Amino acid sequence: MPNFLPEVVPNYVTNVDEILNHIKQFGKFTRRHPGDKTQHKAKINGPVSKFSTWYSKDMSQDTINTIWKTIPEDKKHCTQMVINRYEPGDFLVKHCDAQGGYWKFKLIFLTDGKPHFCWYDKQDQAHLVQESKGALFNMDIGLYHEVTQLTANEPNKYSLCLIYE
Repeated sequence: MPNFLPEVVPNYVTNVDEILNHIKQFGKFTRRHPGDKTQHKAKINGPVSKFSTWYSKDMSQDTINTIWKTIPEDKKHCTQMVINRYEPGDFLVKHCDAQGGYWKFKLIFLTDGKPHFCWYDKQDQAHLVQESKGALFNMDIGLYHEVTQLTANEPNKYSLCLIYE
């Protein structure tokens, strides 16, 4: 049974600007748009998300070390990390990370701005989260969530996901 009391932990990562510099200099993002081999959808015949991901397998050791710099305890048992980028028009369909075979998942916001991250309670009511740079959204692996579509003229959004499989 999912814990429906997620929380925002401010300033969880304190070197966000350094991470963002690595993203801007070295980011090798894979498009995850409808029709792409790497597309993301929660259900076989369901809607398809539109965003881009930089996988840890494509990151330099220097970038990986920069990410772990202020959260070294999270490295233990973490099997994968990704950085997601959302540009105007991008979104992530409603889904539950337990569907991906993970036992733990941590979401860290790397940018501020208009809220787009949304989680759903037991009554399937949507709750938008005010994203703040460096904050951890501590949620149960079984919690349904999505990223709503960014509108034209909004700056790109970035998030760091730590995955424990």
